[in-house]
Amino acid sequence: MAEHTNRTFICSVLFLDIVDYSLRSVAEQIALKERFNAVLTEAIAGVATDDRIILDTGDGAAVSFLGDPEDTLFAGMSLRDAVAGQDVTSGPQLQIRVGVNLGPVRLVKDINGQPNIIGDGINVAQRVMSFAEPGQILVSRSYYDVMARLSEDYGKLFHYEGAKTDKHVREHEVYAISSAPSNLRRTVPVPAPKPTLRLPKLHIPKFLKLRPRTWPDTLAVNGKLLVAAPLAFTLIVGTGDIARSHRNSDGEARTVVLVASPAAPEVEAPESAPPQADEPEVPPQADEPKAPPRAREPATARRARDAVATPKAGAPVQTASVNETEAAPKAKEVASPLRPREPESVATIPAPPREATLNIVALPWAEVFVDGTRQGVSPPLRAIPLRPGRHRVELRNGSFPAHIETVELKPGTELSITHRFRR
Repeated sequence: MAEHTNRTFICSVLFLDIVDYSLRSVAEQIALKERFNAVLTEAIAGVATDDRIILDTGDGAAVSFLGDPEDTLFAGMSLRDAVAGQDVTSGPQLQIRVGVNLGPVRLVKDINGQPNIIGDGINVAQRVMSFAEPGQILVSRSYYDVMARLSEDYGKLFHYEGAKTDKHVREHEVYAISSAPSNLRRTVPVPAPKPTLRLPKLHIPKFLKLRPRTWPDTLAVNGKLLVAAPLAFTLIVGTGDIARSHRNSDGEARTVVLVASPAAPEVEAPESAPPQADEPEVPPQADEPKAPPRAREPATARRARDAVATPKAGAPVQTASVNETEAAPKAKEVASPLRPREPESVATIPAPPREATLNIVALPWAEVFVDGTRQGVSPPLRAIPLRPGRHRVELRNGSFPAHIETVELKPGTELSITHRFRR
């Protein structure tokens, strides 16, 4: 509220007065004021603290509502009904008079540095309150014009009481508010209070008291953790590298299958198979050197080699001669490194244009239409979010000629329209 000091607002003022307060004794005044404060606090509990300013007048109070004028209507009726339905078993009975006005007020700081309200808006509210009977709510013509345009149900609440003249010879057209029906609802629902953000309780353990005797054990545990963490990280990264290395040039994973031979009794194979009958034995030439005798390989390795070299039943037998033109590309394909993948293109979605803000300042009030659509009544309507572009703004106020203006709004900007209706 401090940032709004020394500014003028068009707002609704609820002026309250305790009947025959000055005629009571000090003890009765204290009892009446405590009861009055409790009823007033309950009546305005649904209004945000930033949207209201309460001024203590001694024998009553003046509440300025900076936001929705409906808050003033419902707060006044709630206060009147609470006072009328009070159960007084002891002490004096509380009676109040209520006056409501819609007009300009200025926020200033009082002698204690607290926000205060002055201006014609609060002065007229006090004059209207002085015309009211005990338990009655009177409103000014300016407040009636705004509320009657908001809803037909609101218009049925007010009854014209005529023109009253105050001590400064100033006439005021006043309207009385009758009892509200049970099905009366606000045109704009009151927003639900935001839930209080509660942080979870964190249980922080107490620091361990390390004694010099236990330092070697503590350092040993911490040293093991420092060694194990890098090893685990290296193992994870190495596993990923091995998995990537087992991919061919086309990016397809290769499957490596390890076949374990079943356990079987070892059978010694002869060193050399006897020559076939149809193949004549060729004696070695005299000038050819004899091949050195081969070392005897183990039986397990020999069985594995025979299993790999022996084709399956029904499979065609490949000859030992291999075409060099077919073997060269395969060798080159195996030896070639992995080709890097081309980066995938990501489509960028353009960000939506930011909305613009249109500020309306209409005196004393106006119905606001944008592009033929009704937006509300100003006040309390102040800021209207609109899409960027050209808009036609029309301000209407009863019998006054309408004010029409075409504006060009750019994204993220603010534009203000100020108009005063004159006769």
